[in-house]
Amino acid sequence: MLAGTEKLDCHARVITPENIEFEYDLAGPFQRLPAFLFDVAVRVACFLALLFVGGMLLPFLPLGGTLVNVAAVIGFFLLSWFYGMFFETRFNGRTIGKMVFKLRAISTDGRPINASQAALRNLLRLADMNLLLPLQIFSAEAPPMYIIPTMLVGFASMTLTRKMQRLGDLAAGTMVVCEQRRRAAFNLQPEDLRAYGLAELVPVTFVPSVTLAQTIGLYMENRKRLNPLRRNDIARHLADPLIQDFGMLPDTSPDLLLCALYVRTFLSADQQQRGRARLRELMTTRQPAFGKARVTGAAGRSASNSTAEVVGAKRTDEATHAFPTRPPTDPPPPAQPPTDPPPQQGLP
Repeated sequence: MLAGTEKLDCHARVITPENIEFEYDLAGPFQRLPAFLFDVAVRVACFLALLFVGGMLLPFLPLGGTLVNVAAVIGFFLLSWFYGMFFETRFNGRTIGKMVFKLRAISTDGRPINASQAALRNLLRLADMNLLLPLQIFSAEAPPMYIIPTMLVGFASMTLTRKMQRLGDLAAGTMVVCEQRRRAAFNLQPEDLRAYGLAELVPVTFVPSVTLAQTIGLYMENRKRLNPLRRNDIARHLADPLIQDFGMLPDTSPDLLLCALYVRTFLSADQQQRGRARLRELMTTRQPAFGKARVTGAAGRSASNSTAEVVGAKRTDEATHAFPTRPPTDPPPPAQPPTDPPPQQGLP
């Protein structure tokens, strides 16, 4: 709960086991209400469409009226209780309303929600909609049915919790955040031009998830503040599985692979092409310090020419082999045994 002297913080900070901190913009009640009303409108439209189809098929059904009524009751039950469960499980914490208003439900530790969390937070939505008002507030002749939600319980819970969680979120361990791209990540340029060459080896079918793209952008923002050893230690947690998936050599630099993934994810095609042109220019103007390297990607694409051949321009303590050289397959020829010198002829 929030203390009376503390200010309301609209950001949630999550630290991963790799010591990487994420900051999420929390969605408040007035941001979540339009998404909820949009979802209600979608469910009402689906229910009316079901009734319309049932009315069209009514003359052709043997038990027309009874069958349509049963289908309407089942459809209302499914839309009321399973609409949110299905969409939040299938679309990574998003319903149609959340997609429109750029919101997402995630776990409090930053991970995507699972099916049980989606079910629990949607089943407890009815508790968050209390207190209920009767229909008699509109007409004295209306039946005394308490069906008008005020959502006071959910609003009070969101106001009193640090992460703006309603009762369903507290029980499921979830929170709702705003999906806003980080602007700083798009203005960065890798200073190591080898990242543009390595980016060509990433399979064209690879599409990073939202969490992975956010991790790469956050890593690039803080990369310059880390020393080279610390960069590789942090990047290895993400890069090692990807190196195996991409079919690269085991000693490929984890730091440079994340730079290459940043190039593929955030930079435009023109920026990538300009980076490869600068890399080719560097290759032609500098003498090799430790030769050329060759890497073959998972799809069998060879990088032995153009920008995928990288020449080491300098040897420094922080320079790592991004494109390690494969050991020679043919053994060297055996050394020829020394021949005895011809005997010297004596004087006559």
